[in-house]
Amino acid sequence: MWEPPVRFVDEQVRGPYRKWYHEHTFEEMEGGVICRDFVDYSVYGAAIMNSLFVQRDLIRIFAFRRRKLSQFFSANG
Repeated sequence: MWEPPVRFVDEQVRGPYRKWYHEHTFEEMEGGVICRDFVDYSVYGAAIMNSLFVQRDLIRIFAFRRRKLSQFFSANG
């Protein structure tokens, strides 16, 4: 789904996840834009694989993304 400038969605068609749905939304506010993510996913191997591998990686990936967005926009604001 692609609805600029309001939102877009990444959905996995083939790949390592059983299901992957990642929605990015953007909302204008005074002084900037709020960027939100909603992720709905499932993995092969269910809860055990998620807790051993996937969840930790996703937390790290989104923390990195948050830091980079913050650095980029604070440097260019």
